[in-house]
Amino acid sequence: MFRRQFITRALSLLAGISFPAISSFAHTPYAQWDVFRKRHLQILTSHADLPGDEVGDEWVAVLREKLPLSRAMVSRAHDMPRIAALLKSNQSKLTVLSYMHARLMFTGSPPFEEYAPLPLEVLVDNGKYLLITRSDLPLHHGFLIAASLMQEADKLQLVNPGKGKFGMAVHAGAKAYFNGEKLDMPDKPAES
Repeated sequence: MFRRQFITRALSLLAGISFPAISSFAHTPYAQWDVFRKRHLQILTSHADLPGDEVGDEWVAVLREKLPLSRAMVSRAHDMPRIAALLKSNQSKLTVLSYMHARLMFTGSPPFEEYAPLPLEVLVDNGKYLLITRSDLPLHHGFLIAASLMQEADKLQLVNPGKGKFGMAVHAGAKAYFNGEKLDMPDKPAES
């Protein structure tokens, strides 16, 4: 790492170019991450909550089957504060959280106080775990995710959330699905 920086700076000095001009062309993984997260429906789980990780795997398997173009996948964070950080920075929009973690994260209680307020809403509920989204998830995405998962409600032990949990609202797209409303889907997929 330091060797690469040293060589870059040395070459820039020899070439008479200021270092910031060269560093703007340096490799950064953020651009690739941004493209990747726009092409794949990522659902965060955590290694710190193995039962929640299994729930995430089950929900993603259904989404892959019902919405193959979503390219649904599980992304595993090391711990729960990392999930809060990814949600807060809008690097991810969906996560599987236990009731306890959802309540703590939404209310900004320890260990999540530095991430509050988080704009979180409920998509689906299995009585122990919630699929949580940021409130800025597009309406039709929430509708399609809820509809797809609820098609397998018995297998996944899902319940109609009806109302939000712990002060969180139900996402407007999921609420439209649960209320039997029809949504006009966009002609072209929107980037989230």
